[in-house]
Amino acid sequence: MQSWQTCALSGELIETPVISKVSGHIYEKRLIEKHIESTGTCPITGRPLNQDDLIEVKVAKVQKPRPVTATSIPSLLSLLQNEWDALLLEQFQLKQHLEQVRHELTHALYQHDAACRVIAKLIKERDQARIELAQLQNKLNHKVEVETNNIPEKLSANYVSEIEQTALKLTSQRKVLRKQQSYFDQFPSPQILSNYEIKQQHTQTQGGISIDIQANYVLVGGQAGLVSLYRSESLLYQNQQNNQKINTIKFFTFDEHLRFLTSTSDGDLVIYQFNTETNQGQITSTIKVGQNITGLAIHPIGYIAVIVTSEGLLLFYDLRSGLQISKVTDFEGQCQFTSLAIHPDGLLLAIGQDNSQIKIWKITSGQLVAQFEGQEGSINQVAFSENGVNLASVSKTEVLLWDLRNPGQFQKLFQCQNISSISYDTSGAYLAVGENKNIHLFDIKKQQEFFKFESHRDIVTAIKFAEYNKNIYSCSFDKQVNIYGN
Repeated sequence: MQSWQTCALSGELIETPVISKVSGHIYEKRLIEKHIESTGTCPITGRPLNQDDLIEVKVAKVQKPRPVTATSIPSLLSLLQNEWDALLLEQFQLKQHLEQVRHELTHALYQHDAACRVIAKLIKERDQARIELAQLQNKLNHKVEVETNNIPEKLSANYVSEIEQTALKLTSQRKVLRKQQSYFDQFPSPQILSNYEIKQQHTQTQGGISIDIQANYVLVGGQAGLVSLYRSESLLYQNQQNNQKINTIKFFTFDEHLRFLTSTSDGDLVIYQFNTETNQGQITSTIKVGQNITGLAIHPIGYIAVIVTSEGLLLFYDLRSGLQISKVTDFEGQCQFTSLAIHPDGLLLAIGQDNSQIKIWKITSGQLVAQFEGQEGSINQVAFSENGVNLASVSKTEVLLWDLRNPGQFQKLFQCQNISSISYDTSGAYLAVGENKNIHLFDIKKQQEFFKFESHRDIVTAIKFAEYNKNIYSCSFDKQVNIYGN
């Protein structure tokens, strides 16, 4: 039986009693008002009830009696102990809940990480598919362009403008550098170069024909089609190109990827892309030139390849698309081109011929500006000095130095019976000459030999200086790639 002093909802003593017209029950005013706000019904009978149905009852205030458990010190201690136990139980439950939430969060983060990895993989595969599609389109476009045979003799205005701007920039940079003694101080003296020895050696399955370097990467093209890419002490990538002799191998660049190409005696330009993150390489396209490619050079712009053929053709290719952008036929069938070099500024070409002549061709105007004569035998290789005014040429028996400021005048630097290759250093002060199994180092200013490497067991086919002459690289028919340094 309910007392008028206790609430029908809580069973506690009432401070502000109200009586319901609907059911006649007595409630604590604040409790019944909250219940009506949330449900709108009587909590006892379930019938509809609103605040207008409540009548406030005026009664005398009743003093709440002290509970029995709080009438003595032992009872108080027992009450506090119960409260402490309740807090510990609640804390235990909270810890359990925290551990569960942590577990769920860890699982959610793991799923998120896995989803991110899947998305990254899909994006990478998508980008690779786009690259392959673009390369396929480039190949198709290239075939159409070749079939139409509508290749201009001269480069378009866009290419000419970019080449001229690059030449102005490079010329200005070279002039500034060559006026600074601190620039030349970075290069080792002849005495230091004379102390260089083999500090690293790579053995290949076939002899090397051509070599090129870029930063810490070394490229070697083999006499039976083997392409090898090294970095520091390790071999990163190898590919066998259908047993075709690789005449020249070169790095080129137009984006963040490591790219290079090879030219073969069968008339193929093979373009590679190497992923430095996965150490995987692939052939992206092959350009069929149709004639023996005897000379290949990369323009300082980075993405224009210039080639000459044994039939007297001079061709220009945009390596971004693989398209031929110029075809010079002025000398086709009249002479045989044997070698090629591009001036450091990118405006001039030096083209060696089998009849001992050297043609100097201006790229921007598409005109022959000079022709050098005086060497004995076929011009096997030509090389411009980094100073921009000297040109070296080599036949089987002699090395000549030409001064571009005085066309036609030359000086004989070296004479022997079996000269195979030459290479200027990056300062233009030294010239390396490959002769039989030896590498001769010459001081250009003094025109004197100051050292000779005798480290190969067969003919030295290619030589390359690293930046600031920190290393010297060479390859040979003896299947060895040598790296010289301190």
